[in-house]
Amino acid sequence: MSGAPLSEAAMRDSLLDIRLPPGGAVDAVADVLVSAGLAGCAALVVVGLMRLAFMRRRGAARPGLEARIAALAELPEDARRVGLLHLLREVAPERYDALRPNLYRRDAEIDVEAEVRGHV
Repeated sequence: MSGAPLSEAAMRDSLLDIRLPPGGAVDAVADVLVSAGLAGCAALVVVGLMRLAFMRRRGAARPGLEARIAALAELPEDARRVGLLHLLREVAPERYDALRPNLYRRDAEIDVEAEVRGHV
């Protein structure tokens, strides 16, 4: 390069002459690795968005404890008692552990609904 300015036609002609060097066998491997990496990133984004969508839906649909107790009122007495015990174990695990040895005794009369309501 002589430092003299090039004409516009000479610049256009020089741009048409640009050629990339011929690729070798490594280029094909690199293309596959880049494609796999991009696919993996896209999969992570999709999974993350799906988890976010399902977490919001699950959190909004969960009824309160009073509504769950009211829903158990329609069940037969045995099923209602089991459901209340599950609620007690969820709400107050320490109280459930204290009552657990006496649950299956014939002489033990435990008001499970009162226990659950006591921990609301």
